[in-house]
Amino acid sequence: MANPTTTIRLGIIGCGKVAWERHLPALLRLPEIRVVATVDPITARSNALGERFGAQHRLSDYRALLELPGIDAVAVLTPTASHAEIGVAALDAGKHLLMEKPVALSLAGCDQLIERAVRSPSKVVVGFNLRWHRLVRRARAFLDSGALGRIKVIRCAYTHDRTGETAPDWHCKLELGGGVTLNEAVHHFDLWRYLTGSDVDQVFSYGNPSQYYEEETCVINGRMSDGALATGVFTLRTAPNSEVEIYGELGRLYLSLYRFDGLEFYPHSIYGGNFMDRLKKTLAAIASLPEAVPILRRGGDFQATFFGLWRHFVDCILLDRPSQSTLEDGKASLRVALAAIKSFRSGRPVGVLTAGSRESKPLDG
Repeated sequence: MANPTTTIRLGIIGCGKVAWERHLPALLRLPEIRVVATVDPITARSNALGERFGAQHRLSDYRALLELPGIDAVAVLTPTASHAEIGVAALDAGKHLLMEKPVALSLAGCDQLIERAVRSPSKVVVGFNLRWHRLVRRARAFLDSGALGRIKVIRCAYTHDRTGETAPDWHCKLELGGGVTLNEAVHHFDLWRYLTGSDVDQVFSYGNPSQYYEEETCVINGRMSDGALATGVFTLRTAPNSEVEIYGELGRLYLSLYRFDGLEFYPHSIYGGNFMDRLKKTLAAIASLPEAVPILRRGGDFQATFFGLWRHFVDCILLDRPSQSTLEDGKASLRVALAAIKSFRSGRPVGVLTAGSRESKPLDG
């Protein structure tokens, strides 16, 4: 039997696309984790992922996994509607928990998870993997240094090339946790908070449906609690992009999460097209190639964020470190998303912190 002080025996709940494409490559690089069980209601998927890991147990019901002896931790990689239920059950069973975002469909679901986690010795990490992006970490350190001065505006874009023809209902229908705001924009709501240290106070959202998604595209304007303004463009079924630009009194910081050289600072005295500035940045990008090549060979910076997420989960358990992506962070991001959806439906601005924390069905029409 594995020694729990050196090896984490993991059960994976949810064996779909994100498990295969993002979490599997990261887990295969972590010798401290041994996947001993896989769960999916579609037996073929549980069997396939279980075979890839050499898992002893390949199940169709998460409750059967939680009854197994010798499981130290579980990963909840299921559709959003089941996150809170499975997360609560895992904490009640004494398991460490890594769960995908958003953590619930309602703030009441978040509160239930938080209540269980407070009473449990288990470690909980929410899957805001962008917090472990190499350039996001550098951007936060830059902002913490005060080099940008007082932050005035945040601008971001997060878009996907996903095709709606094959998207499941849970990804398309708002009541099931679908739509671009809950599935994609929550990542950037979290980045707004992570990078600036400020909460979102109010949002106003315009949204468009499509034949596939009840909410395929949205533009969200927000006001941060420190007075800074924010705007985000989010859409599915287009070209992939993920970028954040922060404007301060001393300049602007540009961050592209899909470029290895995607962090650029423009002082207030330099225009973006300045030739010498562009030349200097080009030479710096060339000089950074030796650092970038190993990362690119392992799938690039975006894939590396999942390794960082899992590495942190391992350290939380084995080294007793505090989570850097908590259920409270998950609730804060969900609160913004629910307020944005309410604004999209009502055509009015919505206060994020006054939207009410105990509603049980905030996605109902």
